[in-house]
Amino acid sequence: MHRNSDLELALLEYDAERYFMAEKFAQYCLAKDPEDGPALEVLGLSQVRSGALELGIDSLEHAALLCVISKEAQLALAIAYGGVGRTELSRDLLMSAATGSDLNDRELLVVAAGLEAVDEPVLAMEACRQAGVMAPENAEVHFQMGYYASRCEYPSSVIEALMRHAIGLEPQNLNFRIGLSSLLIRLERSTEAIKILAPLIPDRLEEVTCVCCLKRIANLFFDCGEFELAKLCSNRRRELTGDTASPRVETMENR
Repeated sequence: MHRNSDLELALLEYDAERYFMAEKFAQYCLAKDPEDGPALEVLGLSQVRSGALELGIDSLEHAALLCVISKEAQLALAIAYGGVGRTELSRDLLMSAATGSDLNDRELLVVAAGLEAVDEPVLAMEACRQAGVMAPENAEVHFQMGYYASRCEYPSSVIEALMRHAIGLEPQNLNFRIGLSSLLIRLERSTEAIKILAPLIPDRLEEVTCVCCLKRIANLFFDCGEFELAKLCSNRRRELTGDTASPRVETMENR
């Protein structure tokens, strides 16, 4: 197969999140031309996405010597450095990207996540704020800003306002509602937390894949006397964990 066709297939597999196959097609290109920068970029991105950070770093560094790599690859490389413990380099590269590049709101959210991963929540919130200025109607920006605000120990009223604004922009977003309900539970406002979840639970319970969230929600429903909903959440949690024990609602003793 022609090298360019292999590269096109590698890109298609990468876009479909089939990273193993993307690596294979990229390697076919590199078998013919070890200095193929674009193929090295796809290989490195796929390796990073698959969790092979050291290999991905090597591939992306090599690609950057041969061609101008994409913004996605630049950010992936910066975040991968943080993942292998090179936190200062990761932070500096991410901040350089945030302040000196023409990043869009989605890319700034990636920067924010990378900064938070190297324990820089204040810088993460600033990147998120920039994204909000650029795209004020992006609900994810406001929700993530609420999360980073909590990491920065902002008042709970600020965190709640940001999360409620995100829900106002995207009322059907289940993750946003679970996040706000978790905050309200911590604030001992269980009745309000129930109201936040009511429009989507139990109808969309099958979409919840976070085991910790399901336990938290089950306990919330149990405490508020919604025993059937608590049981449904517990059953969903067991389904995800593979627990075949007979169904039982979480109680204070086994939380």
